Amino acid sequence: MKKIFATLLVGMLAVFSFAAFEVTGGYVNTSLVATSAEDPDGDAVAIEGLDDVTMHGISVGANYLFDGLGIEGGALLVGGSFEYYFEQEFVNNDDFAAGVGTADLTSYDPDTTYEFNFDKTKQTQTNLGLNLGYRQSLNAFFPDLPFGMYVQGLFNYYFGLGDEKVVDNTLGFGGGAGANFTVQNLDMNVGADVLFEKPTLSEDYEEVYESEFHFRPKFKVSVGVQF
Repeated sequence: MKKIFATLLVGMLAVFSFAAFEVTGGYVNTSLVATSAEDPDGDAVAIEGLDDVTMHGISVGANYLFDGLGIEGGALLVGGSFEYYFEQEFVNNDDFAAGVGTADLTSYDPDTTYEFNFDKTKQTQTNLGLNLGYRQSLNAFFPDLPFGMYVQGLFNYYFGLGDEKVVDNTLGFGGGAGANFTVQNLDMNVGADVLFEKPTLSEDYEEVYESEFHFRPKFKVSVGVQF
């Protein structure tokens, strides 16, 4: 699967080799939502001692921008990126089961005092992904803007690297905005994206964190150079 993914990525980049090329780097933030229990009425309630995890990291990538779509100011974006999330503490399946013990999470009484104590594992996360989207320059509609501005919509797919990983892969969509300007004859841009992702957890963590879309978006801020 990874070889097929890499072949497709290289092939797509080659197809658009005649378009503008962009290299980016910046900060990325995402989160995993802890699984929940059910109270006697069937409503979801948080499990005492089991917390959501916020992951902070860095992202570097490269995009091709193909502007031959016949749309003024519009460009197809195809590229890839590498993400590294710094070490965080996670609860794995075994530690979760040991911490819960004999408690019934399908009839969890939030008014009862539970003394769960979950051991945690420190873990980093590394992802490699494919980005596909559309970028639209706002200057095509507002030519009097003092500098270049754009909005974009994105789809992405990332898979986790290495044997020791928390997230196996993610599928996401979202959008962002940015500005273009020139510094020392370099075409620069600064942008921010908000993405909603569906993570698929690795086997060691799939019982502890949720593998579904949630409303805690991934947030990315980046600086780029365009050639």
